[in-house]
Amino acid sequence: MKIGISFQVLNNFKGLAETLHSIQTQHDYRLYIVDQWRYNRPLARAWNESAMQAFNDGCDYALVCNDDILFSSTTIDQMVKVHQELNSEGVVMVTPNNIKLELSNPYDIAQYQLPEGTPASHSDHPNFSCFLIARDYFEKIGFFDENFIPAWYEDNDSHRRAKLLGYREICTNLAPMVHFGGVATSMMENPNSANSAAYYVKKWGGIPYPESEVYQTPYGDPSFSPTTWRRDDGVIVGPLQKLEEAKS
Repeated sequence: MKIGISFQVLNNFKGLAETLHSIQTQHDYRLYIVDQWRYNRPLARAWNESAMQAFNDGCDYALVCNDDILFSSTTIDQMVKVHQELNSEGVVMVTPNNIKLELSNPYDIAQYQLPEGTPASHSDHPNFSCFLIARDYFEKIGFFDENFIPAWYEDNDSHRRAKLLGYREICTNLAPMVHFGGVATSMMENPNSANSAAYYVKKWGGIPYPESEVYQTPYGDPSFSPTTWRRDDGVIVGPLQKLEEAKS
């Protein structure tokens, strides 16, 4: 099994170094660093490009991460295991469980082990600070919508699309990690999610908190599938049908 692990970095190079140091897995892996992503691309595009690069390089999974997280020794392997066990039940994304508040020192995550006999619990509230997807994700759900600029709500959009299509994106307690939170956005010059929120409402007819979306298809247009979205230049971005097509 080969995993492409990508990090979307925004000035937090100390955090990235700590995250890289925490990586432990029995699987082969390859690293991808998307440096200063906001200057050339929205976060959703960085997710799309880094995941597709991993798949084009022959990886079975893409693990897309913030630069402000720390893994336990079992996090990555448990994410892969849960995906393999639940993929036939419609799970297309697995995310880890943030236990920062449970630790007196967040760096203790390196030695953290779940209590013996801990039962599995999988919540339909994914944590997009770190997520694992397989090679068929873009066929099933479509690419992340790059109209959320520079960030915010692209995760809510992905989760809604998956649910509308009958799939699950989950957070599993079997894969503990620490997410410090808010590091990237705090380093933006003018962090403001208003434009992304407005686009989300335009696309789904409501906001996710509380759930007030009314459209079942993007923009309330029945000609669209949840797998598709429209770029500013009018081009319709659809799901990836064959991985080979993305290489051309």
